[in-house]
Amino acid sequence: MKTFKYTLMATALALTATSCKDLTLEPKGLIYENVLFQSDNGIKKYLALIYQDLPIEDFNYCQNGDDKGFATVNASGWHSGNRWQAQKGSPASCAAEAAGRGISYGDGWGYWPYDRIRDINNMLEKLPEYSGNYSEETYLAYLGEARFLRAFYYFGLVKRYGGVPIVDVVLDPKAPLEELQQPRDTEYDCWKFIYEDLKFAMENATASKDEVGRANRYAAAALMSRAMVYAGSIAKYNHYTAITGPAVTAGLMGMPEDRAQEFFQYAYDASKFLRDAGFTLHDGADKEKAYTEVFTSPNTVEDIMVKQYGPNTSTPVNTSLFHSWDCMILPKGEGLASDVGIALQPAWEIMGLYEMPAITDSETGKPVRFDQVSDLWDTDEMEPRCRANFYFSGMAEALSGTMFDFQGGVYTSYPGTAADGTAETQGSVSDYTNQYRVRASQPGEYRVINGMNVKVNGIHGLCEGTGDEGYSRMGAAIRKYVQADGSNARSLFTSYQPWKVFRYGEVLLNWAEAAYELGLITGNDNLKEEAFGYINEIRARAGASQHQMVANPEDVGSAIYGFPIDENLQYIRDERARELCYENLRLFDIRRWRVADMMFQNGVYTHTLLPYLVLDENKWIFLNEVEREGRRVTFEKRHYYEQIPGGEINKNPLLIRNDGY
Repeated sequence: MKTFKYTLMATALALTATSCKDLTLEPKGLIYENVLFQSDNGIKKYLALIYQDLPIEDFNYCQNGDDKGFATVNASGWHSGNRWQAQKGSPASCAAEAAGRGISYGDGWGYWPYDRIRDINNMLEKLPEYSGNYSEETYLAYLGEARFLRAFYYFGLVKRYGGVPIVDVVLDPKAPLEELQQPRDTEYDCWKFIYEDLKFAMENATASKDEVGRANRYAAAALMSRAMVYAGSIAKYNHYTAITGPAVTAGLMGMPEDRAQEFFQYAYDASKFLRDAGFTLHDGADKEKAYTEVFTSPNTVEDIMVKQYGPNTSTPVNTSLFHSWDCMILPKGEGLASDVGIALQPAWEIMGLYEMPAITDSETGKPVRFDQVSDLWDTDEMEPRCRANFYFSGMAEALSGTMFDFQGGVYTSYPGTAADGTAETQGSVSDYTNQYRVRASQPGEYRVINGMNVKVNGIHGLCEGTGDEGYSRMGAAIRKYVQADGSNARSLFTSYQPWKVFRYGEVLLNWAEAAYELGLITGNDNLKEEAFGYINEIRARAGASQHQMVANPEDVGSAIYGFPIDENLQYIRDERARELCYENLRLFDIRRWRVADMMFQNGVYTHTLLPYLVLDENKWIFLNEVEREGRRVTFEKRHYYEQIPGGEINKNPLLIRNDGY
């Protein structure tokens, strides 16, 4: 195993902020705020670790293990791509997005960041002593920044555990134990606490957009938009889980359904706040290029808050952060990954949501024949956003120019239907595939078949003899966030693309969902129509066709999930999946909608988009096979809430355990 380290600058900077003459002073608070709170530079240094540890599900995020959900040290973070649970894992990435390594639920994420919350509370309590150093506007802006940060930490907690202790003062560690042991507050009170902090930040944090990596009132509004639509969903849908017990009875897991309107309205208003502030989508005549630039450019008009990586990061201080995105999601090959390789791969369950040519004839059930493997994507039938999110066979990778070569194998002949080659077994092995299908164990392998020397598979996969890393098993690769210019060795810890923490595209989707849910609750059809205006803004930038709201929508939810969801709302949710794939929001979406347990009931398989050459026709077909590793996972109803970390319960018996464990 390779071990890498980066220098965490924040602590050193905080310590070096004091001069020799200060060593005789008794330090106040936690980190010498008598010096740090007297200047913007000092406040940046004080906030460095707080920003560093923010619960941002970014490139280095992983669910299980010592990282407690957020890899903040490169020593273990290199492996995060293999555990990047919001995007991957089995099945279909917990979200039908990507195939990768398996995971488990309910074993606790161990996330309990009250040390950072204490640091924030200390700033909120002590900064007033230094208010004379600043104008009133600047002073209030710092308080707004701190309350945004506290809200962000609580959002990370509440969306995992439900109600948690609300600690808004600095507790005296010398106080009696019974004063330090606080019970959990209700989930409703926690969401309202987040709301109040963000409301203050929206009104008082800086209005400047100059430092995109540092919180301002627009970042607060974006978090309000995200968090409140989450809370609204919990209020509306949690009772369908039918979990009972002391935590539910105490209001620690779930909220009354009549609270949903309140939270959806907060999300709606915050989204409008950002529209009024002038945020727009990053668009252009070339839709594929415009969408790609959102994730490869350091800053666009769409960006609201960005987490910076690279050797010259500046906000809040230079921590020289790097990540391993390119080498984790590109296959091995010239100019591509030099380590690991394609540990995360797109599944058909997400690729199939986009507009693209049909791969199965709807009348005959047979695979559609293509003259060239590139005919799948090199056509106006595929929406540009799909090409911007995925690399298909025949595409050139932007930075290296390397042409992707994905091929599952060859069929000597294919007389049957698509179902004949896609049995629901690992690798879709059946009598039919054994008769006609030929695969290879190594990339770019040739074999003599019927007297011809035939290339059996692609140089970038599928390869049956190379394990589950390095080469594609799915017939495509993830393109989103792949570095498009500059230089990059594409080995571990050489990637420095920024992570878009909040962008206006997500805000439009939050707004659409909140508007439609409010329309359902209040019976206001105008709000429902308004929702599809925002959806079509997203689709226009994507280069996809416009979608009209169905006047009398069918209930498509009851048969699948056991409770009603109309087809318009389902479309809004599917648009989220298309627009936000691989942005680490999908897992939390299907959790808050309370649909994950039925999506993964008894486990499900991930499916591929594998191209095959049919030799006797010299034509290409694409098959949705079962991914050959065949990993499966079952999501149980109790997993909508993670368990309170056991170590915390042992220290504080007032922490009621979540029900179902």
